[in-house]
Amino acid sequence: MKTNKKDLTAEESLRIINEIIETVKGNVRDKSYYFLLWGWIVILGSIGHYLLLTFTEFSRPEIAWLVTIIGLILSFIRGFQQGKATKVITHIDKVYIWVWMVFLLSYSIIIIFMSKINYAVTPLVFLLAGNATFLSGTILKFRPLIWGGIIMWIGAILIFFLSYEHQLIISPAIIVFGYLIPGYLLRTKKE
Repeated sequence: MKTNKKDLTAEESLRIINEIIETVKGNVRDKSYYFLLWGWIVILGSIGHYLLLTFTEFSRPEIAWLVTIIGLILSFIRGFQQGKATKVITHIDKVYIWVWMVFLLSYSIIIIFMSKINYAVTPLVFLLAGNATFLSGTILKFRPLIWGGIIMWIGAILIFFLSYEHQLIISPAIIVFGYLIPGYLLRTKKE
């Protein structure tokens, strides 16, 4: 049976392989965007909530968390753009996406039913984020994300023992070590 496929030269094969490798490397580095975006969003929400709660008479200090809407919009825009631009979607990319889709679904369930647990969602969110971050580090074979997930788990345990105000104070530190530092290291990752 004859095909219309042209036999590739060794140089053409090597060029195609190199292009795929570079694309996959870019896919890994692109994931840093979300860790950095959400790291800063959580820090802003946490500090804003704490400041409104502590230094004002504002009756709804949790309004500071509306900053997450910006994060959602920016995440969806970036994801849509990356989806259109991505030439190669690997199995690893698909697993990575599903890890974070499961996080988002679980997070949404917690937020919808948070009144059932007296709005004490912070440690649960850190547990979920620790899971997804740890798995992301494992999938991407990137140790700083693995350690970031472990830091998020330790932070979740610590937060269980803190008052709500103290949770708002400690959360930015957990995010710096769990999301931001690994995110910035991932951004500079060469391979």
